[in-house]
Amino acid sequence: MADNSGTIDGFMKAWNSLDLDAVMDHFTEDAAYANVPMGPPNVGKVAIRGFIEGFLGDTTEIDFIVHRQVEGPDGVVMNERTDVLVMDGKRVELPVMGVFEFRDGKISAWRDYFDMAGFA
Repeated sequence: MADNSGTIDGFMKAWNSLDLDAVMDHFTEDAAYANVPMGPPNVGKVAIRGFIEGFLGDTTEIDFIVHRQVEGPDGVVMNERTDVLVMDGKRVELPVMGVFEFRDGKISAWRDYFDMAGFA
């Protein structure tokens, strides 16, 4: 079995470094990324990159703090984390549950579940 948990560890480090190219290297070409309370998923690397670029435009710091992470026998990884963001000079701490599916060692689907009230 692939070490999908290790892949997610690297993915989290890429986010924490604000390294967009490293973040994008973790996705398959046809991946789907959904921030579930924000609407339909972004599908394909071009759409995902565009969404993330917009998100990073207002973000000066990121610290994805993983509290628990599990990998199932099917290779799906789930993590419970706190995403600490500095956006427009304001600090946001957002409890998040992430679900990651894989194909050929890369993320083919990523869904984050959180309460939008954390941004209010």
